[in-house]
Amino acid sequence: MEETYTYDALVQFLYHELSAQEVTEMTNSLEDDIEMLAVFHGLASAKAQFPKVQFVPATGTLNNILQYSAKSMLEAQS
Repeated sequence: MEETYTYDALVQFLYHELSAQEVTEMTNSLEDDIEMLAVFHGLASAKAQFPKVQFVPATGTLNNILQYSAKSMLEAQS
């Protein structure tokens, strides 16, 4: 794989974090460079193996945020 793009750019492409122009350029590069495509597929395969995790904040944390927000709004109106 020619060092046209960094591994970081491939990861950004994988996570849909590139601009539209960068996506077009990356797509064209992947079509033209079989080694780069193989690296991308390896990254995609690794991502697919990550455990699916969902984080849920504690109820107390949510209440603290809502209370702070309500207090801030009242102070802004004063």
